[in-house]
Amino acid sequence: MTKFGGSTFINCSIPLAFSGRYFILEPGNPPAFSVVLEYNGAPVFEIKNNEPCDNPLTNVVKNAAGIVTVSEKSTGKFLYKFRPESETSIVFGNINGGEMTAKISDKRIQIGGITMENNTFVNCGAGVVVDQNGGVSMGAPIPASLLALFGKQ
Repeated sequence: MTKFGGSTFINCSIPLAFSGRYFILEPGNPPAFSVVLEYNGAPVFEIKNNEPCDNPLTNVVKNAAGIVTVSEKSTGKFLYKFRPESETSIVFGNINGGEMTAKISDKRIQIGGITMENNTFVNCGAGVVVDQNGGVSMGAPIPASLLALFGKQ
């Protein structure tokens, strides 16, 4: 069981997913975020414990204020950035070039115009799923290659 943004995630390994990227949260002060995606059938980390990871798909940069920004390596297109603090803020890019903000505090998850408080997610791979157009859905499977990270097959 994981508490994330005031909600409870039971047998739900990844509280947040965005456009094929899976955000893993480890509680702490500040919380430790890792972001992983599947590439050629294997997991690739863009961020591990709030630190950029060199990878073949994206440029990941952390500035002096601790804000981590991720962009496509091939085009330079902005994908997302986040600030790991007690109230984590994540900004997602979208297909039309705009941005959508997600704020995650100890009490709620706010994504676009949706606010979630005191929800329970049970037996889903990814709890809150955001697509590149800004659509938000609940509950989605995660790729089998990523399940191995959690000791599941």
